[in-house]
Amino acid sequence: MSQITNSLKSICIIRLSSIGDITHMIPIIQTLKYYLPKTNLTWIIGKTEYSLVKNIENIDFVVIDKNNFLSAIRALRTIKDNKYDVLLHMQVSFRSNIISTFINAKRKIGFDSTGSKNLHSFFINERIDSTYGIHVMDAFFCFLSKIGLDDKNFKYDMNIKLNNILNLKEKYIVINPFTSSRRFNYREWDIGNYNIIIDYLHRNYKISSIIIGGNSEYELEKSTLFNNKAYVINMVGKTDLEDAYNLIRLSELYIGPDSGTLHIASMLKKPVIGLYATSNPLRTGPYYEMKYTINKYPEALKIFNNKTKHSSIWGERVRNKNAMSLIKTQDVINSIDKILTF
Repeated sequence: MSQITNSLKSICIIRLSSIGDITHMIPIIQTLKYYLPKTNLTWIIGKTEYSLVKNIENIDFVVIDKNNFLSAIRALRTIKDNKYDVLLHMQVSFRSNIISTFINAKRKIGFDSTGSKNLHSFFINERIDSTYGIHVMDAFFCFLSKIGLDDKNFKYDMNIKLNNILNLKEKYIVINPFTSSRRFNYREWDIGNYNIIIDYLHRNYKISSIIIGGNSEYELEKSTLFNNKAYVINMVGKTDLEDAYNLIRLSELYIGPDSGTLHIASMLKKPVIGLYATSNPLRTGPYYEMKYTINKYPEALKIFNNKTKHSSIWGERVRNKNAMSLIKTQDVINSIDKILTF
């Protein structure tokens, strides 16, 4: 660790979202806290995402309601007179770029040119090294390397109150069939496939399934498919992030496409069966537990984009609604057997 790093009195961090990326941020925060205990840390974060990390100690949070512009401005005004040694500008959204203009910092460190968009380059004065070919979490650690901190602390102490919210005694798995509602996302697997998986788990392992998800009309309606099975508990729309954390914490394994709760499961070192075809799990997959992930991305890239990993750009998405159908129920069953067969 350099002498310059030790001299840093204050660091501001911008990372508003998403839930998955916030789980990747936790080791970044814990590393800063551990190696720079005298440095004041300010984290500008989204309102929803804050609920997962709000109990982390010795962090000044500036909470942004992304749906309320005036509220966001008021929150930023609370730090307008602060002077920071460094801004770690760790998000390239246009909203985050605008927020960075409220931050008074000598150094404004942002992403490399390949990771930049939405005019990100105009809002920074330094760049991290290339993030091409590496996982999102490793890209985040590049920000710490830029300030001379190459050590890593993968501690996940978030002071979340631990409880068994359903008072379950039997073994269960957690499934989240849903992902974010971005346009042309196409990350969701056919929801009917989960019924086959659920039946297989109950028939062969006597394990129940808990279904989780958000409270959107779409998720609530789709989840009714699971309402008529005695060995399924439908918790869609009934949990906050702390509840989801606790449900996953006590589970045997987790199944689902790329979502925030998948990364919570990975963070908790649970066996994760990630379902990937439209995005590259080597970039956005479960960081700690990739061996059970179903990776149909190379196949989808060739079929729908007419490209290979060598001819595509890192992180290129497959924008085709049929891509996830490349994942077969037997693929998932094979991973289940690897996890549960002792």
